[in-house]
Amino acid sequence: MLLFSDKFLVLSVLLNVLVLGGVLFACWLVQRHKRYLLWLVAGYVLSAFGLAWQSVMPAGDLTRWCLVTGVIYLAGAWSLARGMGMRYSVSAHPLAALAIASCTLALLYYYAFIHEDLWARVHLINVGLGLLQVLPVPAMLMRIPAGDRLGRIVCWSYAAFACYTMVRPALLLAVAPLSKTMELTLSGYWLATLAGSLLFALWFTAMLVASVVRDAMAALREERNRDPLTQLLNRRAFFEAAQHCLGDVRQGPWMLLTCDIDHFKQVNDNWGHAVGDEVLCRVARLLAEQAREGGLAARFGGEEFVLLLPHTASEHAQSVAQGMCQQLSAMHIDAIGGSITASFGVALPTSPADLPRALTQADALLYRAKQSGRNQVCMP
Repeated sequence: MLLFSDKFLVLSVLLNVLVLGGVLFACWLVQRHKRYLLWLVAGYVLSAFGLAWQSVMPAGDLTRWCLVTGVIYLAGAWSLARGMGMRYSVSAHPLAALAIASCTLALLYYYAFIHEDLWARVHLINVGLGLLQVLPVPAMLMRIPAGDRLGRIVCWSYAAFACYTMVRPALLLAVAPLSKTMELTLSGYWLATLAGSLLFALWFTAMLVASVVRDAMAALREERNRDPLTQLLNRRAFFEAAQHCLGDVRQGPWMLLTCDIDHFKQVNDNWGHAVGDEVLCRVARLLAEQAREGGLAARFGGEEFVLLLPHTASEHAQSVAQGMCQQLSAMHIDAIGGSITASFGVALPTSPADLPRALTQADALLYRAKQSGRNQVCMP
């Protein structure tokens, strides 16, 4: 029989699991776009509800209600799998999950109403839960970047618990053996099951919250570093990133290119600021495409852009810049019924300390291109 202190422990464990689910729900309230958190909350709540119901259920009712509690547990496991799949943008394989859940429930029915065997049901439900939880794990592990340690800890923690769930009855029964006459929910096995669930929930929630906080900080940093219209780097972020890039001698030599859209004020005056914004975004996309291979693209303000490209020597820099000039002049924009042009200045920075000088030189050459008729490239 469970002592009063044991019953209090059962209640506190289940309450703590619900509180941890509440923590994840609070994280979702702050970041509504992270819908996977709601699935994880559902997993916590359903699992806690199933454990609580069985903990207070008379021993004679365990068999009668085994299919209902089985559905609750399986739904909780599927919610966890679905949430983790969404977290890493992979599938939780719903058809496979449906097949696993159906087989598990069919076997539970057999060992409840045809050939009654409580411990067979205990093993079966745990294997079913573990198989549901493990469904998205292989794809999750493939999606996590090698340098994302926290992401790997979250994923491996989840995978370890899924595997533990499948072998949990055998492990716990080895530690807390049961006699055939001992009631399940009044046993040390049941307390160990609850304690293991709580320990996992504590660890997993802590890692998830750390991951959510990290993602939120990264999103805020990214928002701070980006121009809201074009999504290119802003001036401050460009200087920070360029200092780091120019310090990597393996990527040199570098080309610094400044770009200014010709007669941009006339675009705004004649067709409106919405069309002007479209022009800015089209130019920004072209620059971003050029910067894909380790370069940097930034909007410094108004119609002025800056591009920093690696592995571009002096003899190659002019052809790259002239190619971009030609691409822009060939770009047709429906809203203005024609194309736009831009002027470019090019400089070759040699080190992080040389960046201000290179920018000043590129701006001066850009001004010379404007004075010489626009739609051209000026080099030192």
